[in-house]
Amino acid sequence: MPASSAAARTPSALPPSRLLRSQAARRARVLQAVLALAHEGGYEAVQLRAVADRSGVGLDTIYRYFGSRDKLISAAVAMWLQKEYFDPAPTWPQGDTAVERLLSLYHGSWQVWENNPNMLNTFVQAALAESSPETGLAAQSMNVIVPISEAILEDVDPAYRSDVLDIMSHIYHSGMTHVLRGQLQFHDIYAILERSLRRLAQHPAMAGQRPKAWDYAGPAVPEPHPAAARTRSPRRRERAEA
Repeated sequence: MPASSAAARTPSALPPSRLLRSQAARRARVLQAVLALAHEGGYEAVQLRAVADRSGVGLDTIYRYFGSRDKLISAAVAMWLQKEYFDPAPTWPQGDTAVERLLSLYHGSWQVWENNPNMLNTFVQAALAESSPETGLAAQSMNVIVPISEAILEDVDPAYRSDVLDIMSHIYHSGMTHVLRGQLQFHDIYAILERSLRRLAQHPAMAGQRPKAWDYAGPAVPEPHPAAARTRSPRRRERAEA
């Protein structure tokens, strides 16, 4: 066989554009294999041998493209988040008041995890395994949600707005942990988020930002029972008659 023909068959001899398309196609197959495994069994189901078998891409090539299992999973989850979480997030806030829109944002966000429970497991484990959390999956999520939240509460005192968002963030992430540990169910989190936000919305800084139905009028004072007067002690009756 002429040397020129043999060279034409090697990847290095492919035109640069065709080589890049071929590499991009392999990378895409690998990432899709990771996501399929994660949906099926969560973080621990994503093993490199299983990814290689599912994608048809060799282990050496996967390592060359991504460097490690942790980086591979992070790349796949980031791609999934962009489509399922980041892109639709601006459409989640709905409602007549700022507080209702903020609650709607949290509900829309949580529904993503409820609909994809194994991806919640994968997201949390992948975020914990990252070597640069300041630019990792959790930071990327906050960079999307926080600006939307701040815009919703733009008319609230900045200091109190910061407090509300910090507290709700801690409650949200605590909910993630409790669900993953089996201590709460996914549907339990909606009520916790609403109850927490209702309490925070009672602050004077949130006046005009909450629905009227959420206004807290204080505990009801019970009316005296009619029998109360008849059960007074003789001494109390004597004082009343004197």
